[in-house]
Amino acid sequence: MRKYCNPGSVVALLWALFQIWMVYGTPLELIVAVPIHVMFGVMLTFITHPLTPRQEEHSGGFGVSRASDYLLVAVAAAIAVHYYLSGDTLITRIAMVDLPTTTDLVVGVVTMALVVEAVRRSLGMGLTTVILVFLVYQFCGPLLREVPLLRIIGHDGQPSRSFFETFIDLQTMQNEGVFGIPSIVSYGQVFYFLLFGAFLQLFGGGQLFMDLSMLLVGRLRGGMAKVSIVSSTLFGAVSGSATANAAVMGMFTIPAMKRSGMRAEQAAAVEATSSTGGQLMPPVMGAAAFLIAQFMGIPYAEVALAAIIPALLFYLALYFVVDLLARRNNLSGLTKAELDTDWGSVLKRLYLLIPVGVLVYQIMAGRALSSATLEAVWLTVFLGLFTRGWEGLREHGLDGLVGAVRSVVADSVQALDSGARSAIAVAIPCAGAGIVVGIASSTNLGLTFGTFVTTLSGGMMIPALLLVMIMVIVMGMGMPTTAAYIMGAILAIPALDKLGVPQLSSHFFVLYFAALSMVTPPVALAAFVAGGIAKADVWKTGWAAFRYSLAGFLVAFAFAFSPALLLQGEWARIVTATVTAAIGCYALAGCVAGFLRTRNSRLESLLLLAAAVLLITPKLTASLVGLVLLALVLGGQLWRRRAAAEPEPAATARE
Repeated sequence: MRKYCNPGSVVALLWALFQIWMVYGTPLELIVAVPIHVMFGVMLTFITHPLTPRQEEHSGGFGVSRASDYLLVAVAAAIAVHYYLSGDTLITRIAMVDLPTTTDLVVGVVTMALVVEAVRRSLGMGLTTVILVFLVYQFCGPLLREVPLLRIIGHDGQPSRSFFETFIDLQTMQNEGVFGIPSIVSYGQVFYFLLFGAFLQLFGGGQLFMDLSMLLVGRLRGGMAKVSIVSSTLFGAVSGSATANAAVMGMFTIPAMKRSGMRAEQAAAVEATSSTGGQLMPPVMGAAAFLIAQFMGIPYAEVALAAIIPALLFYLALYFVVDLLARRNNLSGLTKAELDTDWGSVLKRLYLLIPVGVLVYQIMAGRALSSATLEAVWLTVFLGLFTRGWEGLREHGLDGLVGAVRSVVADSVQALDSGARSAIAVAIPCAGAGIVVGIASSTNLGLTFGTFVTTLSGGMMIPALLLVMIMVIVMGMGMPTTAAYIMGAILAIPALDKLGVPQLSSHFFVLYFAALSMVTPPVALAAFVAGGIAKADVWKTGWAAFRYSLAGFLVAFAFAFSPALLLQGEWARIVTATVTAAIGCYALAGCVAGFLRTRNSRLESLLLLAAAVLLITPKLTASLVGLVLLALVLGGQLWRRRAAAEPEPAATARE
């Protein structure tokens, strides 16, 4: 346990214990608990992301820059204590009526400064720049009313001291702004799912998913690429993080794909794409899915159910791409000797799926997500203790049992540490994005942007959707999916509402492009992680991953026009839309792979792309036309292949 005595682990463990106490102990009011949650994230960020590289620590010193890190940690801790001690005042005060005190203003300004710096250290300048631009807009927006060309984006308000006090009140003394819905979701839901993912991984869940995938699809054509898809689907459904998924699963799948004959860029692109899809795959999905439920005021189970068909279509299209690439390049699957596991070994570990099943059941039953997830955690620990203890007792007697208990305790502590550290990637961007949400709310920027999009698109659906898509992807470059979704939601949802897009479809449309920004060049974070593991050209990897994920783009446009793919509406329409979209995924895969039954001509690739668009479009007439185009290309390629396989008749000798 000595390794957990370092400051980072101490803060991480205290954070995890605080979150657990909020479920089983005496819960604090949100206006108190959420600031403490955010400050824990800030403290851990300053410890794990120092101002300068730790060269002095490596030489045994403790320099000024590192001392400044711990000074900021102390300030963040003091702010958390302030919110705890001021709980009664914060709960009983009347927002926007009771003026903030001087102490409140100082604490508010320091809180926002700490959050912005934590965002910069953990996420870089992408989200930081967006926050700073919005802060400038907050105070300079009224001045834009005087500029003719910029009048449309200006807002009311005077940059006076009272205006400043109102801003601090909204941002740091209510459950708005920094401590608004994004941070509430991070505190009350996402943190617990990250803990569960850490426990499941350390108790063998990740390896089980890998081994199970190898046995299911490893021996098929292009085996390891298909293993990557299935394992990332399983692991991503629990982890909900594209980069974490790519880092964990990519270490196993990418080298194996390269050994099977795939180019490094292809192998990395397959892993990056399949890892990105994990954010869209129920039951856990990514943190943004919890925000959809919170923004819409619906149970998370409804969001998870609506996500099933689009996520399966995304992975089905990727599976078809991999299969056709394997056909084109003659890639075989793994031999029986190359499989590192067997069904006997996997069946012994299938008990690790029980906590996942219990969690899914409790989510669908409407249980509180925090308590349901912690119960899944305790079930994982109990099953690990039972199986390890039984094996230890059988093989080494009492000493083996004691050793098993120690290993379970050690893994549990490590999981608490790991889960809290991974929560930085959600808590910090949520707090930073909360600043933007607060500003957009107080200035009505969402409605302003909605009017702008409607005017620019001429009120036409497709141009407006394209504008929103580009905006979300650009904002998502270099940002976590959660932050990109929040930005897109506050700006784009009002515009989509004006165009008559159903609200659930609007949120999923934004979610999909926020997620797909992870594999969209020039800044494709998941592709960069996978490309680094594969030692591949990250630019080529990014473009390959973009092509492999095209199904996500088409499916997002499909449910924007019709919510049938989100399980909304009549079952006949849902089934028809799903079947035609699945066929469309096959046509799209043929276009992306450049191969259906033989290598495509350029015209055939264009026809397959058109067929895919028409088939995925949730209109029966369009789908029938797409089916005809697919049949023409498939028939033509089968005829060409048969003609190429027939031997030429022997020439008749003249003499």
